[in-house]
Amino acid sequence: MEKKSGQRKAQIMGMPISVIFSIFLIVIFLVVAFFAIKHFLEIGKCSETGMFIEDLRSSIDEAWKSQSSSKTFTTSLPSGLEYVCFANLQEEANGNTREKEIYAELKKNADYTANMFFYPVKKACLSSSKIEHIEIKNNPYCFEVKDGKVEIKIEKGFFDDVVKVSRT
Repeated sequence: MEKKSGQRKAQIMGMPISVIFSIFLIVIFLVVAFFAIKHFLEIGKCSETGMFIEDLRSSIDEAWKSQSSSKTFTTSLPSGLEYVCFANLQEEANGNTREKEIYAELKKNADYTANMFFYPVKKACLSSSKIEHIEIKNNPYCFEVKDGKVEIKIEKGFFDDVVKVSRT
């Protein structure tokens, strides 16, 4: 039985098209998998930031409710964050030079009702929060994130109405 040249071309062309289509599907699958993994990692960063805020809020509330307290709050934060700052954006800045630079950046991008901020703002999925019952020394007062960890000293004296946060 003799094959016609048209049938032969279809068989030859059919094989590479199916291989190309398979490779195309594999590439599509890998791209989708990459974006899904990236999305879940970002969700992990957001939840880590949210846990930090809740843990800090609980520690400050616990100190505020006690008669006197002094402890160091230490926890980890997602990579990329350089500072955790407390500030009142409705007042003028009076911190050091670096803190004034951070304050100017926060003022451009932040919620004026919040008093705790993450810097740089673009690296934080939750850029600010309101923490009750605190007093800060300077405006802004920033804590450096070193090796993914931040340390905040939380103190309240017997006659104090608010909790003071300071560097360790």
